Amino acid sequence: MTLIRLLSALFGLAFAGALAWGFAEGGSVVPLLEIMTADPWGVVTLADLYLGFVLVAFLMVLLEQRRLTGILWGVATVVLGNIVTAAWIVFRLPKVIARLAQRDES
Repeated sequence: MTLIRLLSALFGLAFAGALAWGFAEGGSVVPLLEIMTADPWGVVTLADLYLGFVLVAFLMVLLEQRRLTGILWGVATVVLGNIVTAAWIVFRLPKVIARLAQRDES
């Protein structure tokens, strides 16, 4: 579990660096989105990406102890992307695993 959390933190930080680089060097993402949505495979790629965000958001809502906390994590994931997923894994994985273990015992 520690390895998963460590890797999630490293990948999250690497992605944060990539985001900073993208905004610094590339400016707005809007022109790229216009290109992607003009191509069918670009639309499929975006749909796949957001399907993943939504499915992870559902898991966050189901696995968080408080429904509101899960909803906030889930909305943040859909809006901000997988950097939030990485943070959620780093901060919440031990509690989620403990909750799942309790369910198995009952």
